[in-house]
Amino acid sequence: MWQEFQSVGQKVVSSGLVESNFGNMSVLSGSGETFVITKTGVALDEIDKNGIIEVPLYPEKYKAEAGNMAVKKSATEKSATEKSVAEKSAMEKSPAEKLASSETPIHRMIYQKTNAKAILHAHCPYSVVMSILETEIGNSSLIPIDSEGKLFLGEIPIVTGGIGSVELAKNAADAFCSGVNSHSNLNSNLSGIIICGHGTIAIGNTLKEAYRITTQLEYASKIKYLYASAKNLF
Repeated sequence: MWQEFQSVGQKVVSSGLVESNFGNMSVLSGSGETFVITKTGVALDEIDKNGIIEVPLYPEKYKAEAGNMAVKKSATEKSATEKSVAEKSAMEKSPAEKLASSETPIHRMIYQKTNAKAILHAHCPYSVVMSILETEIGNSSLIPIDSEGKLFLGEIPIVTGGIGSVELAKNAADAFCSGVNSHSNLNSNLSGIIICGHGTIAIGNTLKEAYRITTQLEYASKIKYLYASAKNLF
């Protein structure tokens, strides 16, 4: 699996969509209980087998199971102190969570609310700029003016929220679900959004598909920016 991460990561950087460290990506596991995501601080064009990590899709289930095991052990040993420590430990992040990308909550909630199988988040410059400009004039979406953008993307939602925050996770997941059936065929769903000032999020059945959608999002943003700039010259 890491080879797919490596291939897409290198394409994202070599194509000029982002600089090396600006982005993250993930793939849902076959069981649907976990997903594999890039580790925090890993450069997209330098991903190897040690650059990704598996995390639970429903961490509360993991914590509950860990807590039950710890409490059972504690009760058996008749130690109130050990019980308290065990319960506290169960509420903390797993080792995997601490190593995973800071954007893990966003990936997790999108998987929980949609039928996405892969997610690519990239800090694409034109998308970042256009999301800020559109927001400043009161728009909550970017409407492509190029033919490909109109055909393949349609209206692109712009969402807000702090990096790695629950607010951003909710806003991003809700945007993908808005106006569509999140459990229908993925091809009929919204496939890309832009985080204001922070870049694109694209979903797909594979990372390669998410990469293709990312290029479309950035191209639509670039054309709109260049058109607006050139319009002032003529």
